Amino acid sequence: MAGFMLLLVIFAGSAVDGTRLYMVQARLQQACDAGVLAGRRAMTDTATTNTTLDAAATAQANAFFANNFRTGMYGTTAVSFTPAKTTEAQVSGTARATVGMTIMRMFGYGSVQMATTCEATYNVADTDVIFVLDTTGSMACLPSDDTATCSSYTGSAAKVSYTRPADGAGSGNTSVAGYPGSTAYYVTEKSGSRISALRTAVLTFYDTMAAAADSSTHIRYGFVTYTSAVNAGRAIMDISPTFIVGGLGNLNTSWTYQTRVLTGTSFSWSCFCTVPNWSYKQANQLLTTFVTGVATVDPTKYAATTDKWDGCIEEAYTTPGVTSFNSSSLPHDLDPDHRPGSDITTQWKPMWPAVTYARNDFTSTANASGSGDAQGHFPVLYSPPESSTHPNLDIAAVYQNGLISCGKPVSRLQTMTRSQVSAYVNASDFRAMGGTYHDIGMIWGARLLSPDGIFANDTAAWSGRNAPNRVIVFLTDGDMSPSQYTYGAYGVEYYDHRVSGGDLTNLKSYHNARFLAACAAAKAKNISIWTVALGMGTTSQLQSCATSTSQALATTSGTGLSDQFAVIASQVAKLRISK
Repeated sequence: MAGFMLLLVIFAGSAVDGTRLYMVQARLQQACDAGVLAGRRAMTDTATTNTTLDAAATAQANAFFANNFRTGMYGTTAVSFTPAKTTEAQVSGTARATVGMTIMRMFGYGSVQMATTCEATYNVADTDVIFVLDTTGSMACLPSDDTATCSSYTGSAAKVSYTRPADGAGSGNTSVAGYPGSTAYYVTEKSGSRISALRTAVLTFYDTMAAAADSSTHIRYGFVTYTSAVNAGRAIMDISPTFIVGGLGNLNTSWTYQTRVLTGTSFSWSCFCTVPNWSYKQANQLLTTFVTGVATVDPTKYAATTDKWDGCIEEAYTTPGVTSFNSSSLPHDLDPDHRPGSDITTQWKPMWPAVTYARNDFTSTANASGSGDAQGHFPVLYSPPESSTHPNLDIAAVYQNGLISCGKPVSRLQTMTRSQVSAYVNASDFRAMGGTYHDIGMIWGARLLSPDGIFANDTAAWSGRNAPNRVIVFLTDGDMSPSQYTYGAYGVEYYDHRVSGGDLTNLKSYHNARFLAACAAAKAKNISIWTVALGMGTTSQLQSCATSTSQALATTSGTGLSDQFAVIASQVAKLRISK
């Protein structure tokens, strides 16, 4: 019986002390993992040439280890944790603890020293990032300028002209090539301007992501610059010419513009010459030549004149006068997966300022019967001779006032070097001009990133890999500010009523509703949205748009913008235990 009891005590003692050893080992490994993860996240010196872990990272690593393995836990003594920097600029660690025996001490077993090792890698999963960037006129101001100061400056600053380059990004990729040669304008930037800070911040984001990625990581970048329009024409045409009106190869393909039509000529005694008679109204203009980007005869000019497409588009048909949208049945323009068909209301259209006129100089919208057609268009018919009361919008003053702005061509998702990213944000057409329409920017950010839309191949998973994380970084420096007199992605709202339905006094509310609907549509595609407000506090719309409240950021300084972009990049990057 005594012998049996002795064996029973040994068995019980080994079970009790063995369980303690297992629990200590498991908790020691957990604490070691927590320590190296915290150390790698806090590490500021990521250069591989310096193998000493910096003080801040060491302190964070030790703190997290101590929080997960308290002194004396399970009766341990001589607990230690040693974090170190590896030659690959990661963080490794060795944890040790001495475990004293209880029952087994009676049989000559005093204590057992336990040890474990761990290593953390700061790693980025395959990721697609679209920057949706406000490049409106106020971006030429300083980050510290208040609204009044900035408005005063943009109203008085010189508007400088430039010729659109053939390849906006300088990379030779057709997805970022526009239609070159036309003249555009921008607001002269203040030294230290918001748009200058934006250029630096984008490169900071790129550098932060690059530092976190390993050799197996795939990262793609794309860009959307927005004002009252988006320059997406070339990108659409690269996917399919049939998606844009006029790109069907049908010589009779046309779209209605607020324009004028030659009705004949008459003799003028004032000049003893023949002068044209025009009918100012909404009318069709042929697009089959214009949409190709080549010089096209302007049919609204009596003397022979040619014009070229800049690449900006009018959107597909939408639902006007709406402040709430059903996410399951979005109109064509808000649907990130929209694929145009044969009906021209489903297709995109080239903006054509040269054939667009403000009949009666924005003083009347009704036709003879006082009503419009089923799509909310309100033509007015006039037949005066050439007159300043019916100005053509394709004049310098209109562009200089920001009522027409066609910015840099969008860049579809692609793997980009740092030089290519720098070339895009530092190009001659990455400029500040125009008014703020957040909805059109978000619409195109979601469209370029949707895994089910016309650009799905751009964001497809790499061979043998999981689907990439999809991220939109949305940057603006101002609140929504639509104008009924602007010619942009929805025509001229004063005449067309495509967004307002005729209720011009609530135009901002309609655009804000569309912005939030576009944000919701992006999030429904599992796209993570970060919003950044520059030079102002974040707004309720930007907070609602972001995936979470912690992803709605704001800053009032240029260095702060770089810091915020670095925060986003570091959050997009994922820490993992590698050993």
